[in-house]
Amino acid sequence: MPTKSEVKAVLECLDSNKDGKISVEELKSFLDSANCNLKREDVEAFIKTHDADKDGKLDLDELVACLSCE
Repeated sequence: MPTKSEVKAVLECLDSNKDGKISVEELKSFLDSANCNLKREDVEAFIKTHDADKDGKLDLDELVACLSCE
């Protein structure tokens, strides 16, 4: 399992607008560039499932929890 610092590095890489959170658009863009052509609805559902504060984005703590690092 990745460490929290490793997850933070991933978040910083994906966070194109540097707000400390991963949006649907940022995750979808990354997945498209990696040839993982998921539907936008699937990316939205993934984020919604793991978005504890319901702001529509994943912050570091939500991403860590999602990856079961803690």
